[in-house]
Amino acid sequence: MKSQIKKLLGLPSHKPSFREISLLKASNNCKLKSFGTENPDEVFYVVRRVGGGLFSMVSSVLCHLDIAERAGFIPIVDFDNFTTTYNDGKIDGTENAWEYYFQPVSNYSLDDVYKSKRVIFSDPGYPAGYPMSITHEKRLYDVYRKFMHLKPDVGGDIDAIFDRDFGQSKVLGIHFRGQEQRTAAGHWFPPTKKQMLRITRRTLEKHGFDRIFVVSEESDHVDFLKKYFGDLVFCTDSYRTYGVNAYHQYPRTRHRFLLGREILIDAMLLSRCAGLIACTSNVAEFARFVSHGGYEVQVMINNGPNASNPLIARYLWYIKSCLPESFGGFSSDLDAKNFIVSGR
Repeated sequence: MKSQIKKLLGLPSHKPSFREISLLKASNNCKLKSFGTENPDEVFYVVRRVGGGLFSMVSSVLCHLDIAERAGFIPIVDFDNFTTTYNDGKIDGTENAWEYYFQPVSNYSLDDVYKSKRVIFSDPGYPAGYPMSITHEKRLYDVYRKFMHLKPDVGGDIDAIFDRDFGQSKVLGIHFRGQEQRTAAGHWFPPTKKQMLRITRRTLEKHGFDRIFVVSEESDHVDFLKKYFGDLVFCTDSYRTYGVNAYHQYPRTRHRFLLGREILIDAMLLSRCAGLIACTSNVAEFARFVSHGGYEVQVMINNGPNASNPLIARYLWYIKSCLPESFGGFSSDLDAKNFIVSGR
């Protein structure tokens, strides 16, 4: 098989390189395709993803871009033929949901690729061999800087919000998850209000932040923090609900597109904060990754994973949130391992 693939691709007969091994694996998995005769000297690597939230997809794309970079392939992200949660028709001239928010990762278009001689399709899932936490793979930051560039309108809005609302203030960022993360089987439990209140108070006392920037899909969480911290709390005008999954609604034009744009802006603003409080989530992970060690303090609330049984998972967070720790409830001891504090 190896000699056949080498002959097909015109590769030399020597110790296989990363590029050759990648081509061989792609061919064995029937992902190497030919769509025409154009660009015969290039190998295109089509990154595809069909499920997951925005930052689950972004993390997966980032790892696939690393594969393409190491192998010498030309990457292109196809969220047009392989649709995602965020596809919402033609936006600014494209139906490729990746290019709603990010600039193309190469100088080739999808039309160019699908007329070319050698095209590899990535696995639609998270690539094997990469950590689920992108902050654990240092090489990925260079890949991010090279390939992932925000659309000018997105970057411009982030800068405008930062200049207007952050200014010279020392801002503590909080990502306060809830809703479906409480009930999703196998997913990490979000914090309780009691936990978030105690750790926020402690962090303000120890580190002297001027303001609190809150990212949450729940209006109730924002209201809760405003109740205790008043005018210190601010947020963007991202779409929020009271106990309803925003992805199960379509209350405005281009709603799916806007949900992705809003959480991307929120995450990028989180990355610019001086400190971060969050639980395990892809939004917080991306903000930590982009901050690249810039936080004065990080507090990660680790309540452990939910049950794998969907029926049990539907109720377990609510049960644990009512129980004392000695009976299996969530910890409120700020010095316990559940509150992982780090920083520069």
